[in-house]
Amino acid sequence: MRRINNLPIRSKFILLYLLGVLLPIIVLLVYVLTNVTAEIRARETLNAEQSLQRVYSTLNTQFSNVVSLGNAISSDSQVAVLIKRKYEHPVEYYSTYYMQIRPILNRYSLAYAQQVTSLALYTDNPTFFNGGSCMQITPEVQAQEWYPAETPADARLEVYLRQQVGQTGILQLCITRTLYTSSPYTEILRIDLNMEPINRLMSDEGPFLSLYLVAPDGTAVCYPGSMQDSHITDRSVRPPATTDLSVSFGESTAMQGWRLLADINTEPMQRSIHEAVVVGLLLGVVCSLFAGAMALVFSRSIVLRSQRLLRHMDSMTAEHFAPISRDPGGDEIGELTAHFNAMGTRLRQLIDDLYVLQLKQKSMELENVRAQLKYLQAQIDPHFLFNTLNAILVLSVRNGHTEEAEIIRALSKLLRRMVDTTHDVVPLREELDFVRMVLKVEQFRFGDKLQYAFDVTPEAEAHTVPVMSVQGLVENACKHGVQGLNGQGFVQVSARVDAEGTLSVEVSDNGVGVSPQRLSMLQKQIVSPEDMPDSVGLQNIYRRLLLHYGNAVVLELRSAQERGMIATIRIPARKGA
Repeated sequence: MRRINNLPIRSKFILLYLLGVLLPIIVLLVYVLTNVTAEIRARETLNAEQSLQRVYSTLNTQFSNVVSLGNAISSDSQVAVLIKRKYEHPVEYYSTYYMQIRPILNRYSLAYAQQVTSLALYTDNPTFFNGGSCMQITPEVQAQEWYPAETPADARLEVYLRQQVGQTGILQLCITRTLYTSSPYTEILRIDLNMEPINRLMSDEGPFLSLYLVAPDGTAVCYPGSMQDSHITDRSVRPPATTDLSVSFGESTAMQGWRLLADINTEPMQRSIHEAVVVGLLLGVVCSLFAGAMALVFSRSIVLRSQRLLRHMDSMTAEHFAPISRDPGGDEIGELTAHFNAMGTRLRQLIDDLYVLQLKQKSMELENVRAQLKYLQAQIDPHFLFNTLNAILVLSVRNGHTEEAEIIRALSKLLRRMVDTTHDVVPLREELDFVRMVLKVEQFRFGDKLQYAFDVTPEAEAHTVPVMSVQGLVENACKHGVQGLNGQGFVQVSARVDAEGTLSVEVSDNGVGVSPQRLSMLQKQIVSPEDMPDSVGLQNIYRRLLLHYGNAVVLELRSAQERGMIATIRIPARKGA
C-alpha cells in the first residue's frame, strides 16, 4: 500500500488500465478465440460428416433402386419368354420387338427415369438382331469393359464401368445382371445409371467437401472435375492417399468393394476462423481504446482538479484566499473543493474580523485613555466636591428643604458611582439602583412631567451587566423622548431572562419618537465601526457590550405601538461572583 500510495494518480490509472482492463481483455480474447476456433472446426467437421452421409444415402438409394429395377425385369415372365423364344423370320422378331419387347423395357425405363438412362438386353440367341434395346453378344461386345469376365453360374448383379455412349471422356456406371441361367442362351441385362444427378450431387458439396467415388480397383469414378475431365479412358485418376472421411458400401450389395471418400475443404473453415479472429480483435481493440479513453478522461478529471486545488492551497500560505471559480464537480474532489472554498472564505472573514476587532480594541483603549485623561483633567478634588455637596445637603436639611436635600443626596451618590472605576460589571440590581438615582435627578428637572416604573424579575436582578449600560439608555430616553414632549412623560425599565439563557433589558418611553427612516439610520450607526456624532452614546454602549460579550450582543431600537421608542439590550445571562 505504501508503494501504491507513492505512485502518482496518472500512473495508478495506467497500471489499473494495463492490469485491470488490457490484460483481462487479452486473456479473454485468447480464451474466446481458442474456443471459437475449436467450435468452428468441430462444427465444420460435423457438417462434413453429415454431408458425406447425405451423399452416401442418396447414392445408396439410387443404386438400390437400380438393383430393384434389375430384379423386376429378371422376374418378369413375359420378358423371359420373349428372350428365350426362337424366331423363325426377322419379320417375326422385329414385329415382336416393336410390339412387345420394347414397350415393356420402355415402361421400366420410364418408371426409373431419374436413376437410369437406358436398358439393354444382350443375348447370344441367333434369331435376335442388333437394334434398339436388344443386342447380340459378339466378340466386340465381350471385349468391352462392362462385360463380365466370366458368366456366373447363377443370376446375380455386378457393377462395371464403361464409357457413356456419345459423351467421350465421361465415365458411366452400369449394372449388369445375368438372366435365366436355365436358358440355353446367355442373357445379360445392362442398366446404365444416370450420371448427371450423381455428379451434380457430388459437385454441390464442392464448397465443403472434395468427394471421390472409388471403384474396387482403386480408381476414382466420380471426383472433383470429373464432368469436365477428358482423360478417362486410361482410368488413371486415383483419390488422395489419405482423406479426412470415408464410408464403404455394404458387403451384401451390388456396390460391394466401392467406397466414398471425402476431403474437407478447409477454406470456408479458415474463412470463418479468420472472420471470428478479426471480429474478436476489432472488439478487443475497440474495448481497449474505449477503456483507455475513459481512463484518460477520468485521470485528467482527477489530476487537473487536484493540481488546481494544490495550487490554491499553496497560494493560501501567501495569504491569498481567492476561491476556486471553476466548476469543481459533484464528486469527492468537488466536495473537497467546495469545503476548501468555504474554509478560505471563513479564514479570510476570521482574519478580517480579527483585524477589525484588534482595531476596535485599540480604538477602545485609545478612547479609554482619552476618557481617563479627560477625567484626570476634570477631576479637581473629589473630596472637595463631595464635602461641598454634603455641606449644601446639611444646609438644606437645616433650612427644611427636604426635596432639595433628597436630590443633593442622590446627586452625591451618583457622582461617587461615576468616579468609581474598580468594577466593570455589576449585578443588574446595583445598576438599577443607580438608574433610580438618575431618574430622581431627571424627575427633579422635569417635575411632574416625568414618571417612571420598573418591571424586573428577581431572577434577572442577580445577573450582571456592564456599568452604566442601562443608565445610558435611560438618559437617552429622557433627553430625546420626554424632553421634547408637551404632555406627561413616562419611562419604564423591564428586565427578564428567557428560556434560552438570554438577559433582556428594555427601556421604553412615550416621547416624541423618531421617523422610520431616522430609526433605520440610527440602528445602522450603532453597529457601524465609524464614529457617528448623532449616536455617540448608543455607540459607546454597544461597543462596551461588544467587548464583554462579542457577537452575542443585540442592541435594538424600535418604535412603540402608539408613540415613543423602545431600546432593548439582549446579552448572555451571567451571574456575578
